[in-house]
Amino acid sequence: MTADALTAAGYTFSTETRESRHDRRLSTELPPYMEYEASPPPEYTLKDEPVTLAMYLFKFGFLFPPFWILGIFILFSPLRAPDAAGEWLPDKTDAEKQVVVDRIRTTEMKWARRCLVASLVVTLFGIVAGVSIWAAVRGYL
Repeated sequence: MTADALTAAGYTFSTETRESRHDRRLSTELPPYMEYEASPPPEYTLKDEPVTLAMYLFKFGFLFPPFWILGIFILFSPLRAPDAAGEWLPDKTDAEKQVVVDRIRTTEMKWARRCLVASLVVTLFGIVAGVSIWAAVRGYL
């Protein structure tokens, strides 16, 4: 089609850009902000979570799902402080070391449970897919 045919059909061509109503500002002032006493802004804190084996097993399980099975075994294994008491965290007391071990164990258990859930979900999807394919091949669907 030529430009004349398009113009005859009602199309108009222009090299100018149109100004959007959203481009115009009604005022140059910033909006008034609420007082902090009425409702303080949220505080964002960094969750300092220890890096654990179960965390790596969960994340790499998306590439190699048997890692999730290894992560599940962490649910059943006890976590103890190293036997060499003087070498591991020498600047902390026994109570502080126990707090560290408890914190690591809590994180390990969280990621191990995630490994369990991920493996159950993949297994469930596999069973559903297998039954669906079996039913389709047998002619039940």
